Amino acid sequence: MYIPEEKISEILNTSDIVDIVSESVILKKSGRNFFGLCPFHSEKTPSFSVNADKQIFHCFGCSAGGNALSFVMKYHGISFLEAVRMLARKYNIVIETELIDPVRRKEVLVKESLFRLNKRVMVFYAGFLSDRSRGGGARSYLEKRGVTTDIIEKFNLGVSRDVWDAAVNFLKKEKVTRTIAVNSGLILSRKQDNGYYDRFRNRLMFPIFDINMQVAGFGGRVMDDSMPKYMNSPETPVYSKSKILYGLHAAKQYCRREGVVYIVEGYFDFLSLYQHGIKNTVASLGTALTQEHVRILKGYASKMVLVFDSDDAGINAAKRSIQIFMKEGVDTRILVLPGKNDPDSFVMKHGQASFLSLAAEAKTIMQFLLELAIDTHGLSVEGRIKVLDEMKLHLALIHDSALRSLYVRELSETLNIDEKAVLEKVRDAFVQNNTKKSPLMPEDHDKHLVSDPRERQILSIMLNYPKLIPEMVKRDVVSYFYSERFQGIAKKIIATELDKDGFVTNVMAKIDDNKDQELIASLAMDDFSGDEDMAQTTHVLMNRIIKIRKKNENILTTKIISAEKGCDADVTELLKQKQQEIQQLHDGQQL
Repeated sequence: MYIPEEKISEILNTSDIVDIVSESVILKKSGRNFFGLCPFHSEKTPSFSVNADKQIFHCFGCSAGGNALSFVMKYHGISFLEAVRMLARKYNIVIETELIDPVRRKEVLVKESLFRLNKRVMVFYAGFLSDRSRGGGARSYLEKRGVTTDIIEKFNLGVSRDVWDAAVNFLKKEKVTRTIAVNSGLILSRKQDNGYYDRFRNRLMFPIFDINMQVAGFGGRVMDDSMPKYMNSPETPVYSKSKILYGLHAAKQYCRREGVVYIVEGYFDFLSLYQHGIKNTVASLGTALTQEHVRILKGYASKMVLVFDSDDAGINAAKRSIQIFMKEGVDTRILVLPGKNDPDSFVMKHGQASFLSLAAEAKTIMQFLLELAIDTHGLSVEGRIKVLDEMKLHLALIHDSALRSLYVRELSETLNIDEKAVLEKVRDAFVQNNTKKSPLMPEDHDKHLVSDPRERQILSIMLNYPKLIPEMVKRDVVSYFYSERFQGIAKKIIATELDKDGFVTNVMAKIDDNKDQELIASLAMDDFSGDEDMAQTTHVLMNRIIKIRKKNENILTTKIISAEKGCDADVTELLKQKQQEIQQLHDGQQL
């Protein structure tokens, strides 16, 4: 799809990046910028910065950066076209579709069709539940479980009929294409390609909303002892179980207000807590929690409480999830409910106050793991050694040295083992873990970034002091750059109108490459508060860049002449170097 630069600039100039990022990241103002925990890598100290004046973001930890569109694309994992549509809808901007790539057009149309279809199917299932002649049994089941009418309506609960073709016939009636019907995951192909049948039959239906309030998929639960108890939509172009949490669309404002989120496993666990006023809750859709889940939640709460049943399955589920939270550096607590209760049954019996009282005493990850290890191995001499060997692996995952030190001391006191001995064990495990490549290091270091740092400074000045660009153009300093990449970026900056508002935003609109957008965001964040006379600083930089380029060319030319006179065999290689240098400069000027 071709979208004119003017339209992209309009969207970027109309949108507010602080408002957009705040929907997913907790931001606090510090000086001219806003800071928060980066949603794209693990960190405990905020290094993710948003500049409202320039409408850009940049992470000083992982180098992610860009404008509002870049953030929406990266955070939601969507294409440029989808991000443009999302922001255009948000700010009521009409975009005209001119030229559309057939492949991308098909992908976008499929997603839009699935969202529309899921919404209609949600109404279809809800209609059965509200029909007393066909949904009476399901309503009685919900009433027995204490689910109120308000909750049923708020979360659009429904029921699928106990027949093989209710959804199939509905899709036919709605004239849904076979491709969309199959992609929706609502129907399955019969053996020998003999037609289709419903995936969900005789189940309570829970529409699964994404963060943008669109129906991405469905969950179905039986009302008897049939197996499987729960069934969710398969992965589709709009539903990814590793990125969606049930109820987050309704809970996000309460998570942000309370600063804490309760994470449960099932639909009824979520609905019961929400119904009892504990609205800062999400459910994991019965699947293992993922790194994406945790990073999404970090945008809404700084503290997370995992709420599990006290049976073996609940304990094991807690253990499986812990490593992800530790790696993400999140303040995480483990709440194991007493008396073989799950969150649903506990809050129904004991109410909101009792649940919150228990949650206030929830164990830290290390307390929980230590208690489990002691229960498993005991506190004999051999048992304590086994506990230490198990705990050192967990402690080695903690990158905050102060926090790790506190846990080492606590472990030493609990096991009655010398603190130095414990520290040595943990240090060995930590060193072993960190000999691998750090996940925070870029996968490929950009070779162009090793070029003269003065070229980088010139780009930064262009972005922060655009009024100095005419003097740079007059001196033709860009033609003396060694970096082709920097030359290309500089030319796009120069081509941007100076007298328009939102200069950096308009430059961004010209940049297609993600790495280049990240670089521009980084450069635009540079602080020149210590330089009083930027015109003089720029003059010095330009002189130096031009002088170095000319000097290097003269040195190389002199060497070539000397080699030719002496019939030096290296002359061929030197000539090649000269030719490559000239070609690079020529290519850079053509960008």
